[in-house]
Amino acid sequence: MSRARTAVLVMARAPRRGEVRRALEPLLGAGGCAALQSALIVHAVGWATQVAGDAVHVAHDPPDAGPELRALVGPGAALFPQNGDGIAARLADAAARVFGRANGPLVIVWPDLPRLRPEHATAALNDLGNRCDVVLGPVIDGGLYLIAISRPLPRLFALPEHAWRSPDVMSIATAASRDAGLEIGLLRAERALHRPADVRAALADPTIPEPVARVLRGAIREPQPG
Repeated sequence: MSRARTAVLVMARAPRRGEVRRALEPLLGAGGCAALQSALIVHAVGWATQVAGDAVHVAHDPPDAGPELRALVGPGAALFPQNGDGIAARLADAAARVFGRANGPLVIVWPDLPRLRPEHATAALNDLGNRCDVVLGPVIDGGLYLIAISRPLPRLFALPEHAWRSPDVMSIATAASRDAGLEIGLLRAERALHRPADVRAALADPTIPEPVARVLRGAIREPQPG
């Protein structure tokens, strides 16, 4: 049997104007939101490469966005469309594809944080190594930025669709996982780039990657005098 190694799966939506980060459009404009999405995807894939080497996978939405994503992520990542009806089905399908190619732990991330750190991966993999079945990284205002699993877990992805879309997805996922007899590890809650206030907070952080900061600084629309 081949040695287990970590794989990373990035769930990425194509950076198309008017289709990503709509809540930030009053601050950044549609073009700025698309540029931000591109920068976050590049950052997430760079982080994934540090964590997993050449075992990086990117599942993209919509299905016809392969060429756009390939231009962003480069030739090294395995690229395939998201498949399924709803978040849970797409996660289940994408994770199954990766486990079909790899036999080690899998870290799934969404490119939502202004900065993914090595410590995110280290903490998640340590929890898996300490016999957690699943590790969850919660976003402060609801949702997840990371899921880590050491093996296929159909019970986890069988959560109802409303649970994944709920602002309280963290507590729902935790409760459902416990009901299924799974040991849960929790990472520190992080602030994602969901709202204009998140952008302001990110720009106040001197440690965010310069490409992300540059997009944010260049795209912010200052209020016009009335």
